[in-house]
Amino acid sequence: RAVTARYATLLLARRGHPWNWSLVTIGLPQASSIDREAQVKPPGFARDSDRGRPPDPWSNLLQSEPRSLQFGRMKKLTGLSQFVAVCANRNLTVAASELGVSQPALTQAIAKLEKQLDVVLFDRTTRPMELTPYGQLVLDYAQSLEQTTDALTENLAAMKAGSGGILRIGAGPDWIHEILPVAISELQKDHPKIRINLTVALNDDLRSKLDRGEIDLFFASLTDEYFGGAYQSRILLREHMHILARTDHPIHQGSPKSLEQLADEAWVLTGYDTFGRQLVRRLFGQYDVDLPPPSVETNSVRAMINILRHSQKLGFLSRAHANAYPEIKVVETNVPMPIREGGVVWRVDAPLLPVAENLIERARRYINARVETVG
Repeated sequence: RAVTARYATLLLARRGHPWNWSLVTIGLPQASSIDREAQVKPPGFARDSDRGRPPDPWSNLLQSEPRSLQFGRMKKLTGLSQFVAVCANRNLTVAASELGVSQPALTQAIAKLEKQLDVVLFDRTTRPMELTPYGQLVLDYAQSLEQTTDALTENLAAMKAGSGGILRIGAGPDWIHEILPVAISELQKDHPKIRINLTVALNDDLRSKLDRGEIDLFFASLTDEYFGGAYQSRILLREHMHILARTDHPIHQGSPKSLEQLADEAWVLTGYDTFGRQLVRRLFGQYDVDLPPPSVETNSVRAMINILRHSQKLGFLSRAHANAYPEIKVVETNVPMPIREGGVVWRVDAPLLPVAENLIERARRYINARVETVG
């Protein structure tokens, strides 16, 4: 029977639980030293010593690990709060009164904790009771748990109040020039414990990340075709989109340009299903003008801007980009430019946290004060 029990322990250790083997050894009968060599290996296994290799390290663990470590590792400690109360008073009667329990019940709780740890926590021969070295170590551990719990409670309270926690946000390229950097800076200035994880991407990528739970919300254009009932949104701005080109591009010469004239130029645009491409396609289609295929297509607005800065191509972006880069400016046209609505998007099944509402409010205030919007 002892051989079978020892074999089961070793087999569990070898199958992916190298540090949990004591789960099945607790309470099992201890083998005698005479039988130990036979019990270390299961039947049918050659002994390591027979093969000229060092002994199996598992056999050393089985023979030498104290039972106190077996209990301490595998069982949840009980009675720590009672132990801390006794430490504070060094008197069982006073501690029992504060805890609202009987002294025998408190004594039993301390004795159970000592049995779990297989050590003596108090020197009961002194008055008041003194901690043993083992008891001092356990007290340090218990106090560290209390501090961790206090920190957790404090962080949760801050998160509920919108003054703490981690916020994972996504943003379209238009939002990182000024709006979000200012809003984030002001938010963290007032609430330094707030941590921000910012992802910049185009709308389709942001929506995918939101669906996968990688971000909590995102700031982007809201006039895309694919936002449905699974999402909620809040409009924060309405602004004109514009055709942009380098400041020395010939397209800026003369009177405002028609869409037919613009269609003869080389373009750099984002992908076919992106917001900007959808909007400029609708603009040209509204006037029955074919938008030419772009000479450069990219999934990066930053790349698009840099190509505009260093080439004689046209692009379609918000005025914020023109304001951010002095090398490019708005091309004047004889037709009104489309309006885009921008704001914040989140999933219906994942309501906004207070910290998110806090950031959105600061972004809204900045937009109202600084950004040129249309009614």
